[in-house]
Amino acid sequence: MPTKSMKFRLNIIVSIAFIAAIVWVVINLFATSVTNSTEYRARANSSQFRSVEIPAKRGSIYAADGEVLAQSATVYNIILDPTVYRNGNYTLEQTTALANKLNEMFGVDKEKFIRMTEVTGAGANYQKVAVRVEKSAADKLTEYLIEQDISTYSLYTEQSTRRYYPQNELAASVIGFLNGDGDGVYGLEAYYDNYLAGVDGRIISARNAKGQEMPYKYERVFDAQDGNSVYLTIDTTLQYYAERELRNAVMTHNPENRACAIIMNCKTGAILAMATCPGFDLNNPAEIYDENTALLLEELKNNPETAALYDEEYAKARESQWKNKAITEYYYPGSVFKVITGAAAYEERLINSESTFYCQTMDVSGVKFHCWQNKYSHGSQNLAVAMTNSCNPAFIQIGELLGREKFSAYYESFGFTGRTGIDLPGEARSSIYYQVEDMGPVELASSSFGQTNKVTPIQMITAYAAAVNGGYLVTPYVVDKIVDENGTVVKSVEPNVRRQVISEETSAYMRTVLESVVNNNGGGNSYIQGYRIGGKSGTSEKQDENLAEERDDLYVSSYVGFAPADDPEIIMLVMVDRPTGADYYGSVVASPVVTNTFKDALPYLGFLPSYREEEYARMPIYVQDVSGLSVDTAKSRIENDGLKVKVVGEGEYVVGQTPARNSTISRGGTVILYTEQDYKEEYTVVPNVIGKSVSEANQILVEAGLNIKLSGASSRADATALMQNWAEGCEVPNGTVVEVTFAIHDRTG
Repeated sequence: MPTKSMKFRLNIIVSIAFIAAIVWVVINLFATSVTNSTEYRARANSSQFRSVEIPAKRGSIYAADGEVLAQSATVYNIILDPTVYRNGNYTLEQTTALANKLNEMFGVDKEKFIRMTEVTGAGANYQKVAVRVEKSAADKLTEYLIEQDISTYSLYTEQSTRRYYPQNELAASVIGFLNGDGDGVYGLEAYYDNYLAGVDGRIISARNAKGQEMPYKYERVFDAQDGNSVYLTIDTTLQYYAERELRNAVMTHNPENRACAIIMNCKTGAILAMATCPGFDLNNPAEIYDENTALLLEELKNNPETAALYDEEYAKARESQWKNKAITEYYYPGSVFKVITGAAAYEERLINSESTFYCQTMDVSGVKFHCWQNKYSHGSQNLAVAMTNSCNPAFIQIGELLGREKFSAYYESFGFTGRTGIDLPGEARSSIYYQVEDMGPVELASSSFGQTNKVTPIQMITAYAAAVNGGYLVTPYVVDKIVDENGTVVKSVEPNVRRQVISEETSAYMRTVLESVVNNNGGGNSYIQGYRIGGKSGTSEKQDENLAEERDDLYVSSYVGFAPADDPEIIMLVMVDRPTGADYYGSVVASPVVTNTFKDALPYLGFLPSYREEEYARMPIYVQDVSGLSVDTAKSRIENDGLKVKVVGEGEYVVGQTPARNSTISRGGTVILYTEQDYKEEYTVVPNVIGKSVSEANQILVEAGLNIKLSGASSRADATALMQNWAEGCEVPNGTVVEVTFAIHDRTG
């Protein structure tokens, strides 16, 4: 029988155990409700509530002409709720079959999906199985789940958006693209991300013990706010023209470091086109777009000795093609910069239209400067002639008249010491230049003709525009307005004049000088019949890169042209970086890009040609349609137009002709008339006339039974054929028109 002391000890033990149990419960209650409350609350919410995101629709990007450049469409994410899925007690066979189906439809890793079904813990009810799938595919999955009696609460679709770029590579470096999270990372998509993105909404609903959604009264909806749409100043037609001609230049001259072009409204700063070539496809930005680069990378990857370098080189190539060369990269502007030196000296009244400068070898502090490697001497010349000749000694003399203080002051005033302020990400901070206190006589001399300071293309075209638009330095911009989903304009961009750099008088004189550069001696590579064009080419040595790579053949070819020359509306800059081959001069490489673009752009913009009398004599002739006419009548009409006729067949009436109606051929060309039904055209092989003079090319093509259409600097006696629209070796019908572009191959740039 237990004694009192035994009972007392037992009571103590029981009491201690009871108190310990209470303490344990209290500690755990405290840990659950206080210390770990966030985790347990999340578990409870995860079990009791379902939160579905309603993605905001990203705003669209439109060109100035209304074309869609970027647009979002509704797609779907496939979401798994492991908790609800496990409540379905599906067999391993069912889960494996579902994993196989997901792999078949969306490429989902089967083992990874099976692991997803086993996930537990806070937030475990939301597992992304597949993202951005089309509605048709999402609907097929739902049908499969219903057929297999798998809960659509466990595997469901969530609305999302996908970005599409209907124009593919057009203006790619300007528009930019999104990352995997849907955020803008390049171009306008990044710069205006806050406007475009919108605000996501959310649906929060209660669920019962089986994971099924409870009635509507337990649901709360927070609507999404769609993003704003952005309207650009870029015109898709002008962008196409610029990219087409820039691509032709790249194919012809194969630059080692890409090329770029900018078309800008000379008076407002609105960017009408901006291109980098080679570019990339916005719908697949990770793909290397340039075929040559892609082939080199493929060789690198397939070679065991170099395969380890592939990832690094691929990343470099990818980043390079995404960069907007027009605003991010520096180059020596070369002779294009002479426009700035000349305008500054004229504004300061240090020179005038009668001032003369002698072309000679110049010794500046022991450094000798020659004109075109000392091969030429232009003698005495005024500013207009010196600009046409692109005479370096003349501009060294002008730079000496300015002095380093005034030169540096105008360099800053024209905007070269800071950003232009264009509304695009990645613009280089400033040019690379000598501060006034560091500029000696040699640096001033070389800077005066554009061979020391390095600038960006956007800086150069903006400064050049100021030199010819009345003297006003404007801020370039690519966005015209931003509009919300209701059509309300939330932001409107107005032209911004930063300052007046030179007077209207000086600007008017520079326009005259630069028009004379184009028209001098009957027209150069930038000449377009019926239009008043002003412009200046540039050919600069890449001194730093030549030194670093131990080479002497690295150049930059550039050209800036504007029209109409007397009252400029548009201005275009082209820069081709490190062209290969013998023709690396700006007047040959870059100038034709501007000329050929302007030929289409000016009529498109409503500028009609106005021909001088001497231009009419050189104009190509439109071929009349004489089908159905008698042979005698047809011959009379065509010969009256200054063309020759060749009749094929014995018929009385014309049943066919070559060239076709509305074709244009040079005066003296031949039209072939076919007079018998079921006639067969005679074919000939196109010869190569590249490098030939106008007379030589004409003779070769005529002897081959072809017609010639002259283009470019064909009025110059020293011009030679630069390109032809039909390649050598092509078989074409007799009488076909071969358009030949002529150029002057000199170093005036």
